[in-house]
Amino acid sequence: MKMKKAMRALSLLMVLALVGAMFVPAVSAGNTSQSSPKDQDVQYNVEKYTVRLVDSEITLDEIDTQTQKILDDFQGEFKNVSSRYIGAAEPDVSKDEKIVGYVFRILPSGESFSYTETVSADDSISTKEISSKIDAWIDGPLKIKTTESLNKASRSKSRSEPDPIHTAYTSVKNYPDIGKAQLITTWYWDNQETNSNQDYFFTKTTLATDPGIDISGYDIYQNYHFNIEINSDYSLGSYQHLPNVAVSQNNPQTTTGFTTLGLSLGTSSCSLGWSTTIPDSSVILHHSSGNIYNWDEEFTHYTNCARSHFEFTPGQESVCSQSSARGGSTYIISRVKADVSNGWAKINDGILCFAPSGTNAWGHYCKVRWNGDYNHV
Repeated sequence: MKMKKAMRALSLLMVLALVGAMFVPAVSAGNTSQSSPKDQDVQYNVEKYTVRLVDSEITLDEIDTQTQKILDDFQGEFKNVSSRYIGAAEPDVSKDEKIVGYVFRILPSGESFSYTETVSADDSISTKEISSKIDAWIDGPLKIKTTESLNKASRSKSRSEPDPIHTAYTSVKNYPDIGKAQLITTWYWDNQETNSNQDYFFTKTTLATDPGIDISGYDIYQNYHFNIEINSDYSLGSYQHLPNVAVSQNNPQTTTGFTTLGLSLGTSSCSLGWSTTIPDSSVILHHSSGNIYNWDEEFTHYTNCARSHFEFTPGQESVCSQSSARGGSTYIISRVKADVSNGWAKINDGILCFAPSGTNAWGHYCKVRWNGDYNHV
């Protein structure tokens, strides 16, 4: 009798164990991490939400197709993510360049990152070498940003900070003995404002430059003149700029002298703050037309900032029609473009000489879509 009771108890335990196993959430293949507490039935798969492209030449159509598909998949799977804008950046290169590497990743929070590797259009490349550079960025900066973002999602967020939508990195532009430059841009959305008619966006970008004299260690090219443009009127093909867009703030304004400024953009409910250094001699803000603004960095020859690594960070706030922007279409927030043509200078036999010559402008633009109930206030 005791034996029969023991057997029945053992059978019951086995059934309960089997039933319990049936309700353990499935873990996707690849590197995974748990999503937000209110969406426990969804597991985040890093590989599924990462685009990695390496080729002798990558077209913008390829990048658009793959990034937009991932955004579609994200919207289909992570339905309980708070309503917000999600997006991806694409590179804007001149006819003298070609794209040979591209990475994109969106995280469970909705924030995303991208990296673009470009070379001269005439260069024959080693896909193995490009693959190594791409993987180094994935395993280095992107891994760090992924961890930071996932940790941030688990913490309470400051109510005064805007939501980052996307951060775009470009490969370093290297002009041997002349200088180096890199452009990094983040686009944000003000998720705190209560204006039911308009949405507010921020574009903040950094142009980092290294002069030849700092790279080589002898008297050669120094930082001289660079330009950064933020264009909120930018459209491309079927992707239009934000509906009824208008620029409401730009920072910094025209200013002179070597100094570090504390800057900010924002509404009464949300503020984006940062600091930037102004070169000696000045930064000049220009308004060419419409919602297109640009800044000139101007350096005085032989000053310390002309002879060493320098970073300049301007920003812009734009506003658009909320009901249209949240109506289901994908729009471009802005295009950021850096121009380093004749950006570095050296004195040769008493004459100021400039380099590099030709077309040396590049950038990126961010496409966004609303993720959530349309016309949400």
